[in-house]
Amino acid sequence: MIKQSAAALALLLTVACASTSMNSSSSDTGGGNAKSAVATRSVDAPEYILLQYPSQIRTIDWSKNISALHIKGTLTNRGFYPAGKIEGNGSFCADGKDWLSLADLSVHKAGEGKTPAAPYVTGCATASGFQPASRDIVLQ
Repeated sequence: MIKQSAAALALLLTVACASTSMNSSSSDTGGGNAKSAVATRSVDAPEYILLQYPSQIRTIDWSKNISALHIKGTLTNRGFYPAGKIEGNGSFCADGKDWLSLADLSVHKAGEGKTPAAPYVTGCATASGFQPASRDIVLQ
């Protein structure tokens, strides 16, 4: 009886693992796209950026709630790739002409004459970090 139960349990676990959805990340096997095992959903993201300190990538501790404005995503060899929109609570900038480059985590002011390259967030550069204009992230 125990052998039959153990065999049934092993079969059940095998089927359960084999049928688990694998769409939580995507990978690219060819071309110049550097995304590999990049989280496509916020709940699957391994890292995040607090917009108060945009030059730091932090590992998500799922036992703690992140209440400040932040972006969840994955660090790749081409920079930080976001998984969803900006999350958390905080103030937004109404006149967002500056931007935060997610490729190199640098904040640029509109007066510098540079053109942003995706992915980036529009908003306002502040003394303490970056304040987004909306929850949207420009991906293209």
